[in-house]
Amino acid sequence: MKIQFRGPAQSQPLQENKPVLAKVEPPPARPVTPNPVQQQRNQDSFSTDTRTRQARLLGGSTSFQAFGTPTPMPPAGTPVPPGGTSATRGGTVSGTVPPPGGPIIPTGQVITPTPVQTGAVSPEVQAAVDTLNAFPPEEQPYGLTTLLGNHRGTSAEDVAFRQELMAALGPDRVAELMTQLRGMPDQGPGLARTLLSAATESYSVEDQGKLVQALGPELLGEALAWGVQNASNPLGTDREANEARMQGLSRMMGALHALPPGAPGQAEAAAALEGIQQGRPACDAPGASTAAWIVANSGSDALRSEFANGYLEAFKADPSSLAPEEARAVAWALGSMTPGTAGLDPIVGLSDTQRTDFLGTLTAAEAPELQTGTHFQDAARAGVNEFLMDVAQLDPGSFSNPQAAKDLRIEAFQQASLAVDGDFLHDSPGTHRALATMFANDTAGIVDAAANPENRLSGGRDAPLVKFFDHVAFRSEDSRSLVTDALQKYLGVGAEQGIVDALAAGKGNADFMANGGGNVLARNMGFVLGSLFQGARGALQAMDDEHARKTAIVDVMGSLMETTLESIPGVKEAYSQIKSGTGDRASVDTVFEWLGNHFAGDIDASKDAVTELSGAIIEGAWDPFFGNGTLDGANTGELIDMFGMINAGVARADGRTGDPGINIGAGYIP
Repeated sequence: MKIQFRGPAQSQPLQENKPVLAKVEPPPARPVTPNPVQQQRNQDSFSTDTRTRQARLLGGSTSFQAFGTPTPMPPAGTPVPPGGTSATRGGTVSGTVPPPGGPIIPTGQVITPTPVQTGAVSPEVQAAVDTLNAFPPEEQPYGLTTLLGNHRGTSAEDVAFRQELMAALGPDRVAELMTQLRGMPDQGPGLARTLLSAATESYSVEDQGKLVQALGPELLGEALAWGVQNASNPLGTDREANEARMQGLSRMMGALHALPPGAPGQAEAAAALEGIQQGRPACDAPGASTAAWIVANSGSDALRSEFANGYLEAFKADPSSLAPEEARAVAWALGSMTPGTAGLDPIVGLSDTQRTDFLGTLTAAEAPELQTGTHFQDAARAGVNEFLMDVAQLDPGSFSNPQAAKDLRIEAFQQASLAVDGDFLHDSPGTHRALATMFANDTAGIVDAAANPENRLSGGRDAPLVKFFDHVAFRSEDSRSLVTDALQKYLGVGAEQGIVDALAAGKGNADFMANGGGNVLARNMGFVLGSLFQGARGALQAMDDEHARKTAIVDVMGSLMETTLESIPGVKEAYSQIKSGTGDRASVDTVFEWLGNHFAGDIDASKDAVTELSGAIIEGAWDPFFGNGTLDGANTGELIDMFGMINAGVARADGRTGDPGINIGAGYIP
């Protein structure tokens, strides 16, 4: 999708910004023996290298990206395509406009050194400028990169050196060097990243735009795309520093986007990002994903929104046009926006069918983003999880269509729950937290949508809820308490007033059940408990560790019995420690043994035994709600009908009719 960057920029001549300084002595002739900087140049840059171009662009050396042999330049005056001599890269054709930033400076053309006034800069920077001026013109971009690399740290001294050196040279001289990089296709991307990174901490955004304009869109795109891939490679040298540098260059892209229309560098930045989206250059990560990394780190909500809307507009016209990695790129960009509803408006605004298709594509099994370094995978997954968390925390009332916003959360819960263990979401803690937060923030809506066959979102029936309980409530200890707290509030455990309290108070009264919502509450109670049992069965059978099975039973099933557990001497102390996060194995064993003895008659913790125990706890946890107080004055037939409706919900969650896996109140379904 094309990023406009507020409109096309017109090529403008670079303005001189050189101080009027005193005459200095010309540099002495270079000795036959190379100086240390030139030795490093020979070692790092111009040695024979048989690796592929991609390996050279990604590989590290003692200071920078490894560089191959420089591409021979044509004679002065010969038109050269942007970024090198290859005709496939585009370039200046007779009668057409020169490439962005002006014509390329051929290798043999002399670049006028910037005079430096004596005493205007520190001796160290003066020596660096003298060293740079001693380089042959065609080697000066590498020379400046080497000088900057010798002070590439984050200390105040290194930062001050880089800023002083860049200020001494001025943006116009550096722009000349950037233009020269377009004749160095192998070396250019790595050199450009270093020079642009120094510019972001030394020059105004407007002057940074001059450098981008001089570099041109193709080489800028290569510098950014390869830089993102290199920063994601766990085997790369200085990975964290490379990642920080790419985040800085991404913020530069956001700052350029915010400049007035037509500012230098805007058109080049937009074209570079568009090229990356289209897979130029061909990196390991999909172009959309690489571009999303840059956009998400840009610091610009305007750029993020524009990026996402480009894909969404094409998707509205043709739903088949959106690939899974593109849907995730959209979510990544929207999820990185400033907290609030702005990032979700475009998705809420889709039609019901479009929203379903978008979420289905977002959670699809195909995950080409995984063909990259682990750090890129983690970043892409975190970006989508941030989007899912925004969905979890949305306030439907803040949208023009509250029902659409509510439906988005319910459907995102269903689709992400089904895909939670897929290759992309990969049972990540961030996904678990987002799903648990969705469930906590709209438990009733999520349960009713799945239990109600007339709801358009009930297509998956119990499957999403079962898988959610399996992977998030039972297997994910980090998010477990969010789920159990939500269940307690929904059902009505302890001090909470929930649907079970309402059913107990109604005593199965026919008018309440038929006209007061009792039938729906009974069905939903059975459905959520049936789903909980099926989730427990799946998780407990998959847990090989006995202590993990005991802990899951105590945490999840024990939460249904919390009032009772908190009243039993010897047990309440252990349960209190577990709830506070200070419980040990002995505390878990104490509570587990009480539950086992009370509901199953033994303390067997094998997979089959704990699965059976979970069902027994679900069945027996509601006895206190339907004791003598409930039965007094109740009609026996009406109570039987109520329990029958509860167990109809259980059977629907079990996915079968007849005698379900659990029976609430011993009701029977013929």
